[in-house]
Amino acid sequence: MSKGLLVVLSAPSGTGKSTICRKLLERNPDWTFSVSVTTRPQREGEVDGDDYIFMDVDKFEHYIKFGDFVEWEWVHGNKYGTLIGPLEDALDENKLMLLDIDVKGGTSIMEEFPDDTISFFVEPPGDTIAEQLEVLEERLTKRGKEPPTIIKRRIKRFQIELEYKDKFDHHVINDDLETVVNEIESKIKEVYK
Repeated sequence: MSKGLLVVLSAPSGTGKSTICRKLLERNPDWTFSVSVTTRPQREGEVDGDDYIFMDVDKFEHYIKFGDFVEWEWVHGNKYGTLIGPLEDALDENKLMLLDIDVKGGTSIMEEFPDDTISFFVEPPGDTIAEQLEVLEERLTKRGKEPPTIIKRRIKRFQIELEYKDKFDHHVINDDLETVVNEIESKIKEVYK
């Protein structure tokens, strides 16, 4: 039997990591997913406990105080965090857990669980940073979920997030969804049998 594995999938906002995660989980129903905690308001169509665990700031602060998060941070005016308990449970039960997480959070997971993690940094297509920024802005605008000010903030954050790229085991470019999902799945299955 395989030992448990945490799969860290990190990328700048708009790169498609959530879609990649969904595809991987559809193909591998025995894999589990780490549901992040957030203080941001629930969006239409989101399910508490599936998309995010929504909680108020006071409860979030309580969890921080008692060390329930392996990582947490402010992102675009809201707090996001990853509960340590479900990760430890997945490893103890020899399960694979997928984490759709920002780059700082991803590096925290890798530092906390160095022998139990495989990590992927997903980039948008483009030969230059300018081209990648253009793709990101177009994708975020098409999504239509956020106001232009938030999109600008996410774009601004891109270059900071790129600085973390070398901390990840694998770098993939989301140029074609099917191709990138196949590539990630194949690398995971080399480690988790």
